[in-house]
Amino acid sequence: MKKLIRMLALLLAFTLIAAACGDDEDSGDDPPADDDMVDDSGDGDVPAGVAAAQAVVDANSSAPTSITPSTPLDSVPGAATVAWLECELPSCAAITPGFEAATDLLGWDLEIISVQSFDPAPGFQQAIDLGVDYIAITGTPPALVQDQITAAADAGIAFMSCFDTTDPDGPNNNIWTNCGDDDDVFGAGGLLANAVIADSGGDANVLMVNIPDFAVLVSEREGAQAAYDENCPDCTFTELAVTIDQLIAGEVAGAIVAALQSDPDINYVHFAFDGLTTGVSTVLADAGLLEGVSLVGVDFSGAVLQEIVDGTHQFWTANPKEYAAWIMVDAMARHSIGQDNPDERSSADLPNWIASSAAEAEPLIATNGWPGPDGMADQFATLWGLG
Repeated sequence: MKKLIRMLALLLAFTLIAAACGDDEDSGDDPPADDDMVDDSGDGDVPAGVAAAQAVVDANSSAPTSITPSTPLDSVPGAATVAWLECELPSCAAITPGFEAATDLLGWDLEIISVQSFDPAPGFQQAIDLGVDYIAITGTPPALVQDQITAAADAGIAFMSCFDTTDPDGPNNNIWTNCGDDDDVFGAGGLLANAVIADSGGDANVLMVNIPDFAVLVSEREGAQAAYDENCPDCTFTELAVTIDQLIAGEVAGAIVAALQSDPDINYVHFAFDGLTTGVSTVLADAGLLEGVSLVGVDFSGAVLQEIVDGTHQFWTANPKEYAAWIMVDAMARHSIGQDNPDERSSADLPNWIASSAAEAEPLIATNGWPGPDGMADQFATLWGLG
């Protein structure tokens, strides 16, 4: 249902934009028709697509203040043990404080088990052998641990996920939540693309640095492409696909240098997530390639925020990793008392916004990004009957 609603909403928005933009088959050499432009409050006429993109940016320019779940627990959960399968990427380590805080609030035990993103089965089996009540992982396709998910179900252990594309269907696939799913990340990609469109005035040649082995990052790419198709058909958008092995080996910066040297018209580099940025601005500066290129992305971290403060990166969308852990624990808490989770699908859409200034970025460096809405721990405590 959520996907249908989103598709209908996008169709309506795209229809309105298409009506404003006129005939797309007109020659690019012809002067724009009057209804291809909108007045920008005295700043002169701007393309309708750029105005539509700016409206999206304006609606997402400040941090949300409320958690999404709204249905209180029927009772306070009893004791439980959670196994958090923490992958090798820094983005996974950034989730861990959320699990620590949420399980501590409930008085639950937490087991942190290190796993490899594309070989998580040994860690999953370790969690089963420990006899935990819940297992959580992020970014990993369930197909890689399907035998373990089935074994966990047989043992009465429920599985929670984030940042994957598989729909949860608890009683049937033992996946009881999947936050930051393909719809959510599709939206994040579109949000960043609209920020690029607005910032460039509709004149962007974008290189997206991505690891498409992660299915959810394919959704991000598709969301960005959809926004360019609708709001900036003259923009170019290409993908530089790298692997997790290249990332770990420190080879991403060199691949970006080669891409920029091959296409000097590139003026925006879109990073699919924060971990892809390590050393890139320094390498580009040393190669004389940083000037005239805006570095932007989805899922900022403390290091990226510092670069916004320093002026080497321009703007990024948020990704509340600690909050994602709270959402998974919220689903566990409901499951533990046998309560339905009517907010699961709406909660899968993680709150998001765009940071584009030093004033916005600097206060978040100490927390390695945006943990989530201010006071979220108190909000969850109230929801769980612990406030």
